[in-house]
Order: sequence, then C-alpha cells, then structure tokens
Amino acid sequence: MNSLLILIAQTRFGATIEILLLLLGSAIIGYITAWYFYKTIYLRKIKAIESEKADFMKTIVDLNAANSNQQKRIQEKDQEIEHLIKIVNTLEVLYQQEKDEALIQIAKRKHLLNYNSFGTATKEEMNDLKMISGIGPFIEERLHAVDIFTFKQISKFTAHDIETMNQAIEYFAGRIERDEWIAQAKELVNLKEKRAELLKKIGERKERIYYNRIGTAKKEEANDFTNISGIGGWIREKLHVLDIYTFRQISNFTDEDIHAVTEAIEYFPGRIERDEWIEQAKELVRIEGKKTELLKRIEERKSLIPFDRLGVAHKHHANNLTLIKGIGLWIEERLNMINIYTFKQISKLTPADVKTITEILEIKPGRIDKDNWINQARELSKNN
Repeated sequence: MNSLLILIAQTRFGATIEILLLLLGSAIIGYITAWYFYKTIYLRKIKAIESEKADFMKTIVDLNAANSNQQKRIQEKDQEIEHLIKIVNTLEVLYQQEKDEALIQIAKRKHLLNYNSFGTATKEEMNDLKMISGIGPFIEERLHAVDIFTFKQISKFTAHDIETMNQAIEYFAGRIERDEWIAQAKELVNLKEKRAELLKKIGERKERIYYNRIGTAKKEEANDFTNISGIGGWIREKLHVLDIYTFRQISNFTDEDIHAVTEAIEYFPGRIERDEWIEQAKELVRIEGKKTELLKRIEERKSLIPFDRLGVAHKHHANNLTLIKGIGLWIEERLNMINIYTFKQISKLTPADVKTITEILEIKPGRIDKDNWINQARELSKNN
C-alpha cells in the first residue's frame, strides 16, 4: 500500500514538473515569437522613420541652400534698389536744377510786363492762384517767377498784358482768355469779404440738385476735381458745398443737371459743356482717376509721331485747339502732351497718323474722322 502511494506521489510530481516545463517552454516560445514579431514591426518603423528623417535632412539642406540663394538675391535686389534710388535722386536734382533754371530765365523776362497796368505784390500778400481754373502748380510757379502773386493783379490784366504774359511764362496762346482767368480773379477779389456768405447761399441750393440721378457721395470719397481740365480750386470748393465729390457723380450729369449746377454755383453758362466735364469725368471713372499715369503713358509714346512731316511747334505758339469741334480741354491736354499744338500740325495728319494718335491718346476709334478734325484744322489754319 505504501509503495503504491509513493508511486502515485512520484507520478504526480513528475507530471507537475513536466507540465511546468511545458508551460515554461510555451512561455519562452511565445515570448521569443512575440519579441521577434514586434522587433520586425518596430524595425520597419525605425527604418521608415530613419528614411523620413533622411528626407527631412535633405529638405533642410535644400531649404538652407534655397534660403542662401534667396538671401543672395535679396541682397542683389537691395543693391539694385539702392542704385535706382540714387538714379532717382540724381534725376530729381537735375529736374529741380532744370526747373530752377527755367524759372530764372522766366524771371529775366519781367521787363516785358507792365506792372503799372496790373500792379505789384509781394509773397506775403500771396493768394492761392490755383483757385483759378486753368492755373495748376506748374503755371502758378511761373507766375510767381514774374512776381504775380494775387487775384487782384490777374483781375487787372489787359489784352496786351495777356499777350506779354504768354511770352514771359511761355504759356499757350489764347488759354488765359479761354479759361477766363480775369473774370475768375475778379470774382475771387470781390468775394474776399463775402466768400463764406456765398458758399452758404450755394449750400442752400442743394434742393435743386437731382441726387437720385447723379448719386450721392461723402467728403471722404472725394476725387481730385482739379484733374478735370476746367475745374480749379474755387469751382471745386463750390461743388463740394453741393455735396458733389466724385467723378462718378459728374459723369452722370444730364443737361438738366448741368443747368441746375451752373445756376447753383453761379458759373459761366455753357462752360461745363465747353470744357467737357462729363466726358472727362467718364474717362476718369474708367481709368480710376489715374490721370497722371495716363498722361505719362501718352508722353512716353510721343516719339511715334512723325514731326518731320507734321512740323514742330512750341507751347507759346499754340493754337486754341478747342476751336476744333470734337476737341475739348481734356483732348487738347493730351495732344499737347505729344507736342501737337497747332491747327497746321493737325491739318497734315494722314490716315496712318490718325490711327497712331488714336492709340496713343487712348480715345475712341473713329472719333477723329467722325468729328472731322483735319478739315476743320485746315480751315482754321488759313485764318492764322
């Protein structure tokens, strides 16, 4: 019996040991398998990450190289900008010297003028001559060069004074009369005391303006009306009192609006039509008010004009081109930018010239032929 029990005990112990060994072996095999499996996965991930890292490092190298190139280009551009600034500064100095020289030469012509006729004035008495339609900064400087500083002086100009003034400041013949400098100057002289009262009176006439048709605008939206040939500082001020601030509003004027505005601001009848405010305003709306840029483009292309055939003319010999039906102040200004000043030059235009000028001035194709500029110019040149 005892022997049997011992045998059984020995058998159980052996089985237990065997089971334990089997479990241990399974655990080891499982661990090794798992370790190998995860090692394989992580090795792949490690390789992938290392590959990405290598790509990133290459990208960094490339970016550093690109950055270095960009920095070099920036330096080159900075040097180029610096060089251009020097050129611009030099040109500005040369322009100022040229301008000063021109004003000095104009000042030397003071002897041509009869100051006993229109009087003398000093800088301390200076008026803003740009308030007169037709006088911009350029002409104002020239007037100052011959000691014309006040509205009162201009208001006393005679026909002879105008003729000698044109010679002295090298101004367009007929422009002073056409722009009615004297009448405007007289008004500004007489209104010195009553200006505020007049502007108040104009403001009370707003009810006559058809804002539902021309549109409304605020002062903050104001365009520079002096870009419209024929509008000076004084007329601009009157229009502002009527809450007319933009090119778009003027471009919407009808004949009824023109009449209402003319009466409201006490302006010369027919002047708005003659100076083609509406046509100018429409064009300024089209070019977003960038008149200076347009004039610059036009001037840069004047080399395309065949002056050897049309002839060369100068400002102080200029005809009043607005006498040609179809040419208003705005078109005349553009023609003057390409050194076309006389009826004789226009009378010599060929079909090819017409095409070239149409493109240069950026006017509607066919306008020159439709308005018959050439035949009108031929007739007008006979009387000059």
